Amino acid sequence: MMDFLFFGKAKTERKQLRAIGHFLAKRYRYGKDILPTAFLTRLGEGRGLCAEALRWITPGTRRREILEQLEARYGDLLRTDRHHGRRENAEVALVAIALALGVRAYFLQPFKIPTHSMRPTLLGILNQPETNLPPGPFVRVRDLILEGKSYHRAVVPRDGGILSVREGRLAGILPWTTTEIVADGWTETLWTSLQEAREGGLRARSGDQVKSGDILANFSSATGDHLFVNKFIFQIRKPRRAETFVFTTDKIEGIESGLRLRGIEGSQYYIKRCVAVGGDVLEVRPPELWINGQPAQNPACQRVAAQKDGYPGYTFGPSYLAKPGDEYRVPAKDYWAMGDNSPNSFDSRGWGPVPAANLVGKGAFVYWPITKRWGLIH
Repeated sequence: MMDFLFFGKAKTERKQLRAIGHFLAKRYRYGKDILPTAFLTRLGEGRGLCAEALRWITPGTRRREILEQLEARYGDLLRTDRHHGRRENAEVALVAIALALGVRAYFLQPFKIPTHSMRPTLLGILNQPETNLPPGPFVRVRDLILEGKSYHRAVVPRDGGILSVREGRLAGILPWTTTEIVADGWTETLWTSLQEAREGGLRARSGDQVKSGDILANFSSATGDHLFVNKFIFQIRKPRRAETFVFTTDKIEGIESGLRLRGIEGSQYYIKRCVAVGGDVLEVRPPELWINGQPAQNPACQRVAAQKDGYPGYTFGPSYLAKPGDEYRVPAKDYWAMGDNSPNSFDSRGWGPVPAANLVGKGAFVYWPITKRWGLIH
């Protein structure tokens, strides 16, 4: 219950009146569409009295009379039921959710990089074996918060046989994938998926015989870069050469046929670099990408071609631009997508151009983890 204490010693009369006026105005704004007319009229009268009392020319005696009058005639307006605060909080939460969904739908959408096709500009999930013991708790927490890096180690506690190696869920139901190594008399859980554990060097399979002290796994996992995609910008202009962009694979048969073979239905989101636009003529002359008869001039493509700082240079593709002398003209309304990690990128060289209808937005900002890649995407 929320009551105003009209004669509290801790507040001046003016502070009390301002608080009352603010409260009455808030009730009026929140309820003007649903409250009865008579109730709204009384709210207006109470607000008028507050306005009168707050005028500098109003004598102190009149101000005190108004306070008493507000308590006597409008006291019921100044009290709320015990559920009112909850309703207001719920309304605020719903508005916040609606705004967040609106921003996500039309302006900024978060994405996570799963693969290394844009390495080293953007990194995907990286699981790699470690030779040393995992660091202490402080370093592990710091690495997880700042770099999204976690450590995993499994050591056999005693001799026996492994019964199964399987994926599970945290507490059996929570959507956190784990790897469970179940043996005769003991179980070890790795807080990562089975695929990632295998990539990190997990050496354990059903039926294996193990000895006490055997190291089954010792690896680290670094999460893929998390970024915001600007979905609004392509509503007012077209993609430009060398921008990173996100698109769907909808109706790109060269991608979706492969997804169906893996049991994946529906379109996926891809992120690549838009190296060329409609009308451009492309040719690969390793390590350079040529556009319209000359090496690509934008700094991002030159950085890839330079073969420095982890950039491998441009290579031939499996289907398009597959050998020396191959050229390709990008259709007028399409775009050509290539990964900065050209030798390990499944991109337009494999399945062709990206239709304009598939565009989602521009890769704008890496917000986590906080590494040298944090910030604007170039």
